[in-house]
Amino acid sequence: MGKAAQVIVLEGCDGSGNTTLMKRLIADTNLPAHPRASDSLTGPVKDLYGWTVADLTTWDEQPLSIYDRHPLTSEHIYGPTVRGQSRPGFEMNNKELAYLRRFFRQHVLLIVCVPPKEVARANVTNDPNQMAGVVENFDYIYDCYRMMPLIWPISCHVAMYDYTVPEHARHGYDEILGAVKHHTYTWRGVKYDL
Repeated sequence: MGKAAQVIVLEGCDGSGNTTLMKRLIADTNLPAHPRASDSLTGPVKDLYGWTVADLTTWDEQPLSIYDRHPLTSEHIYGPTVRGQSRPGFEMNNKELAYLRRFFRQHVLLIVCVPPKEVARANVTNDPNQMAGVVENFDYIYDCYRMMPLIWPISCHVAMYDYTVPEHARHGYDEILGAVKHHTYTWRGVKYDL
């Protein structure tokens, strides 16, 4: 598959279990959580594009960590859908952004959380702290994440996770933990036991 990924990013629509998965992976691997660029309650940092550029250009200096979403995936789904437009710098005609997206795809282990749609919908609908616009646009947001592994280049490192299946099943936790441990091994050269 070429060069090993440099970071681990968990993605998925609200209610898909990516935050819970992150907590489990941190407990089982001792990898740190990367500071978030955005969350459902407070929104993104003031200069989201500046944060993204600074983040990518310092990956070689940063320790291996786990991201709960990254703007180069989530902003292009949530921005136009929930706010009607992407944040400044994330416009699709930005040539620098196109380079950043290619670099991101080459160097990320992307884990997309996709439980059954009705399960995720129930989680979102029952969350009283849900960000405005998510419930109304849930189907589109979910479908964007569901299609993500199919539209990324074949050379990318992409895994699917479904928290509703048994842990040892395809797309279950054991498969994801194995992928993260393998990635940790290829990134640091530290032996591990599966």
